[in-house]
Amino acid sequence: MAERVPETPQQPSAPGSVPDTIQLINVLVVREGETVSSKWGIHPQLKKDLAPAEWQELSEHMNRVAAIVGAKFVEQLSKDEGNTSGLGTA
Repeated sequence: MAERVPETPQQPSAPGSVPDTIQLINVLVVREGETVSSKWGIHPQLKKDLAPAEWQELSEHMNRVAAIVGAKFVEQLSKDEGNTSGLGTA
């Protein structure tokens, strides 16, 4: 996830003030039984601010990122199949 992180410690923000952390992009990997899926999302305002060519380029990069993260998750799950607790570490 890409975040804007302040350099000063977080303090409670006043109503109407700018938040200390803003999630711009995220990648989610979900396991449902033996099926693993990965997807990504973008903050609506960031998407709105991008030119069509920028959106196309970002989409291509993020699709590759989601595929890589999903493949690594599957790889880790397959390594953990022998784990006695039945829970992966990915």
